[in-house]
Order: sequence, then C-alpha cells, then structure tokens
Amino acid sequence: MDRRAIWRWIALTTSLLIVCGGVFALIITGHTRRIQEPQVQHVPEVPVITTEPLLVPRHLDGLPVSPEEAARAPWAFMIDHQVDARPPFGVAFASLVIESPVEGGITRLMALFAPTSTLHQIGPIRSARPYFVDWAEGWRAVYAHVGGSPEALTRIATLGDRFHDANEMANGAAFWRDATQVAPHNAMTNGEQMQTLADHKGFASSTLSVVWHFLENGATSTMLGGVARISIPYGGSYNVVWKLDKESGLYVRSVAGRKAVDHDGTSIQSTNVVVIKTDARILDEKGRLRLRTTGSGDAIAYRDGNKFVLRWRRTPGEPMRFETVDGNEYLFRSGKTWIEVTTDDITFAGLEKRS
Repeated sequence: MDRRAIWRWIALTTSLLIVCGGVFALIITGHTRRIQEPQVQHVPEVPVITTEPLLVPRHLDGLPVSPEEAARAPWAFMIDHQVDARPPFGVAFASLVIESPVEGGITRLMALFAPTSTLHQIGPIRSARPYFVDWAEGWRAVYAHVGGSPEALTRIATLGDRFHDANEMANGAAFWRDATQVAPHNAMTNGEQMQTLADHKGFASSTLSVVWHFLENGATSTMLGGVARISIPYGGSYNVVWKLDKESGLYVRSVAGRKAVDHDGTSIQSTNVVVIKTDARILDEKGRLRLRTTGSGDAIAYRDGNKFVLRWRRTPGEPMRFETVDGNEYLFRSGKTWIEVTTDDITFAGLEKRS
C-alpha cells in the first residue's frame, strides 16, 4: 500500500472514531438526563398554631366549662327528705343543695344541677315552699315541684312569666311515678324532661352573671384545718353530721347516725358546707313556716377543714352571696356546695361542739 492510501485509511478511521464517540456521548448524556432526579423545591415550614378552648368557672360550682355553659341557669328540683323517701335519686350528683326545715320537724332539699346533667332519674320530687321559690328565682332556675303550700303557689303566681315554673300538677308529661317507690314519695323527673318542658313552654334561655367566685387552685388543699366534724341537729331522723375525709378533703354526710348515700349507693359528699341562720315564723295550724330570704344574717362556711365566719346577703330576685367579717367576698373551692339553713341560735352556736 502506498503512502497516500495509508493516510486516507487513517483519516477514515479517525472520522469513524469521532462519529462513534459523539453518538456514544449523546446516548450517555441523554440517559443521564432521563434518570436525573427532579429538583425539589423546598418550601419553608409554617408553624401550626393550636389554641386551647377557652374555659371559665361555671357560676354554679366553679368547674371549668365554656363561657356559654358557665352562664346557663340551672335546674332546681324539690327533693323529698322524709324517712320513707330515702335514699334519694341523684342528690349525690347535684352541684348545689339547699336544706331547710319545713313543717312537722322535717327538712326538705332543693338540689340544683347544671342544665347539661344526663342523670336518668332525679327525685322523689315534692311540693314547693315559698323560701325555696325565692332561692330558685335567684338562680333563674327551672323549678321542678309537685304542687306546694298555698303561700308558695301564690308566690309563684306573683312572679309571672319571669319564673320558670315546672309544677307536676300542670305538666304531668315531664314527670313519672316510680312503681318501686311508695307513694307519695315516687314522683320522678330528670334534666332531659325539664329541657323538653322548657322547649314546649317557651321558657327563655336564662343566663346568670357571675354569682360566686372560686379559689384559683381547683385541687383540694393539702393544708387541712382542724374542724373535722359539723353537726346540725334538725331533730330526730333529720339530724345531720358532716365529717371531713382527710384523704379527699371532702365532707361526708350522715343523717340520723347513718352514712347518707344516693339510691345507687354513691356517698353524699361536699367540697363546701355553709350553715346560715335566718328568722322564721309559723304561718298556719299545719306548722308551715315563713323564712326570711332577703337582707342579711350570720353564716359559717367550712372547706378543707377550716372554718370561716361570714355574713350572708341577698336582695330580692338575686342569689345568696357571702362575705367575710371584713366585707370581702368569700371564695369557694370549686366543686359541690351544701347550704344548711337553721333558725335556731343554739344550733348555730354549737355546730362543732357536739360529739
């Protein structure tokens, strides 16, 4: 092969190598582009802000609820406390109970529940008395009762539409008779029935301004005082004793020397016990009473084993309020409260002295 042919062969070979290299480079480059992962655009994270629901002390018992629920007026039930009516249905679960003498040496209870109560049975429901009507009015409550004394029914009539009256005599569908209980201690109802009645009768949705204030620390105090026993001698089968349980810091109720329980066996206990003294006079031959519910009077409160000397005050149409001897508002501990009403100076003076 001559020199000229050799150079032509070298040029051709070089050209082929260049072309093949380019093709191979395109293949490699294209494949690389195809398998290259796409670029991820990093978006800065926006912090998620979570807000806890606003809770405020419920006006009835200081427990934390929504502002709307806190201001809702309670249900008030007249509860039979005669010996044949015990044990009651639902009293252990009430937020506030007021116990007061009525005629014949017996006492009766008014149990107030938040209108969200889901108890299936509350009772036995009995008749109204005028002073309980006044206290129910102060709480803007729907007041459940079975009839009443003449003065109580007159009092309800004078209050007109602003009083939410749930009298079984005119609203029988909201009540029932428990066949397992002896009449007349067998009239029952509950919050669901009261709500149905309220809707049917067009009761306005009552609201309350702040009634009582409560200590900021809702837990039971670890510094218990030395008052471990409170005695209210209403007489015979109605004598009441509250004993402090040092483990829970709650007061445990006994009546006539026996531990008081609800119908399901739940012990009746209270965070706060308040005893008030007021004036009374007999109205008729049956011994029915008229108790003073307005103005002011002596009161003693107990919580965490401690005693507080107070004054109770009430203006017409308002709830009962309590203040210290210095004129400052008394602070309750959140939870259940029992108010024991007495008209006797000796009883009031000896609350802690009886063994």
